[in-house]
Amino acid sequence: MILAVLALAWLLGIAAASFTGADPAAALAAGGLLAVLSFALRPRLGTIALIAAGSVLVFAADWRYESTSPEPSPVARFNDGAAVRLRGVVSDEPEEQGTARQYRLSVRESFREGSWHPDSGGVLMRASPFPVYEYGDLLEIRGDLETPPVFEDFDYRDYLFRQGMDSIATYPEILVLDHGHGSPIRAGLIDVRSALTDSLSGVLPDPEAALASGILFGTRSDIPEDLNEDMQATGTSHLVAVSGQNVVLLAALLMGSLAWIIGRRPAAWIALGGVIGYAALVGAQPSVVRAAIMGGLYVVAIAIGRRNTALVAIAFAAAVMTAASPQIVHDVSFQLSFAATLGLVLLTPLLAEFFEGLASRSRAVAEFPLTRMLNDVATMTLAAIAFTLPVLAISFHRVSLAAPVANLFAVPAFVAVAATSGVAAVAGLVLPGGAGYLSWLAWPPAAYLIAVVQLFADVPVASVELRGVHVEHAIAYYALLGAAIWWCSRRPLQRLEPPTAVAAPHARRLVPAGALAVVLLLSSALLWLAASRPENGRLTVAFLDVGQGDAILIEGPEGHRILVDGGPSGEAITAALGRQLPFYDRRLDLVALTHPQQDHIGGLPAVLEEYSVGRVLSGPVVGETAAYQAWSQASTVVIFRRCQRSAARPSTSEVARPSPCSAPASEMLPGPRI
Repeated sequence: MILAVLALAWLLGIAAASFTGADPAAALAAGGLLAVLSFALRPRLGTIALIAAGSVLVFAADWRYESTSPEPSPVARFNDGAAVRLRGVVSDEPEEQGTARQYRLSVRESFREGSWHPDSGGVLMRASPFPVYEYGDLLEIRGDLETPPVFEDFDYRDYLFRQGMDSIATYPEILVLDHGHGSPIRAGLIDVRSALTDSLSGVLPDPEAALASGILFGTRSDIPEDLNEDMQATGTSHLVAVSGQNVVLLAALLMGSLAWIIGRRPAAWIALGGVIGYAALVGAQPSVVRAAIMGGLYVVAIAIGRRNTALVAIAFAAAVMTAASPQIVHDVSFQLSFAATLGLVLLTPLLAEFFEGLASRSRAVAEFPLTRMLNDVATMTLAAIAFTLPVLAISFHRVSLAAPVANLFAVPAFVAVAATSGVAAVAGLVLPGGAGYLSWLAWPPAAYLIAVVQLFADVPVASVELRGVHVEHAIAYYALLGAAIWWCSRRPLQRLEPPTAVAAPHARRLVPAGALAVVLLLSSALLWLAASRPENGRLTVAFLDVGQGDAILIEGPEGHRILVDGGPSGEAITAALGRQLPFYDRRLDLVALTHPQQDHIGGLPAVLEEYSVGRVLSGPVVGETAAYQAWSQASTVVIFRRCQRSAARPSTSEVARPSPCSAPASEMLPGPRI
């Protein structure tokens, strides 16, 4: 009780300060609210001392919040002025955004008055897709700095400001000075994630590979724009975001999937290990750590079997996190993690009891092996949605009407995609070139999840724009929701026991019926795959949709494939090829480049990296751009691999044929090469 009141006092002080800008009157009102609540719960004389200590914490939280209010960094003084020269370190992984890449720079120095001087601040830099700069690279840039804009429905300036980014640099001149200026531990984690992502791209086509990478590592920048929009419309975007809701759902679904096999408490400890491993894998960034703490608290509460203890632990953890960094209350990830964890602790037991009561009306349903798992998945999903709905409405001004139903179908595939894609990614590293068969394991759940998202996104009024929702509405919503939970918790549901003699035969028949349904589903999928394959003996030419650019896929009568040009970006061409080619056949016999303009060459390096390419053909025109250099390097790798295959394959012909590898490198470049 004492710990709960003190944690609540601190959180009330932080909430009052964040809503009113640290107004002392708001802190005084929060202290009064604390006194009323404390006496209502514990009307004793000793409560006065507890209220006094809580009031001190309320004002301390108000002071702590005000003292940590962010201020513009020094580099922001160059915004909207003349061109400036800066030196900074790439502080995060680059993000591909169509025909550009986005980098976050931590400024070290600025050039002024004829020499370099120490400086600080954050700059969000937008640059060409090639060359690619890595985390820890020390760069010198020269260009204009701009103040981030404020849009009608989104304060982009405040969003970047709270992340330490005060300025935007668009396509500046860039010079690489040095490498390895980042944290060695974080650089190692990034290298591991990059290797796993590349391995996964070699096993799965896009958009399945992009979706799987988003679920595993939170990298959603590679997901096609149309799929991103569909996920927002169906309320499933949280599945590919490293947010608290994502981590909590991972823990909840691991327990829901394993509890009916090994028991709830052993499954909870396994889920805790999964949360810790996931946080380490995606980089242990501050948002991930906060989400992992919330998810871990939920798991521990389930393991010890005490919901009241869980509430105190959640409040205490939130108080500790806000004491360390009060400004995280504005972080959507923190808000989602806190709300989702509260929903799972408070609402899941009531929903589970309700659905178990419905299932108990039929012994056939109650004794079906998967009923408990499906019940856990449904209750956890609905509880998380119910508690995160106001946060999503305020932050994104849109509410998905299809989210409750779409998540019921999509969320169970979340763990399946994570598990199968993780196995495929690791196997791709251990067995390079020999893990293609794992696409049959990893592709079905990812394709199912995409199909569910697209299906519900096509439903009329899948999502509606909702403006004008503010914190006051959220408070009223949570008050009503809390009252409903309190009222329902005082009135337990009555379960009905059906006659055993009548229901038992139905229960026995349900198990083979379920197995037969799975067999029919798999058979239908295989028949669909067979029917969707192009007919042999015909020449087909497909002009791929890659945006502003050209990419043509030619399939010959005997199944040979030729790709002519690759459009402006790797994201667009790999997604187009993923829609056009079977997932189990990642083969291109010939990739040809007509001329090295960005709208023809931009996507080809990604194609050569992610697909099994037999030969490459380049036109006589030599480019001087970074994209052409990336194409040349990737082409050299293809030629080298072909040389290795040719050397390993014994010749059965009596006539000696010249090897494509016997020619000097100068004869391979720059003219036509195969």
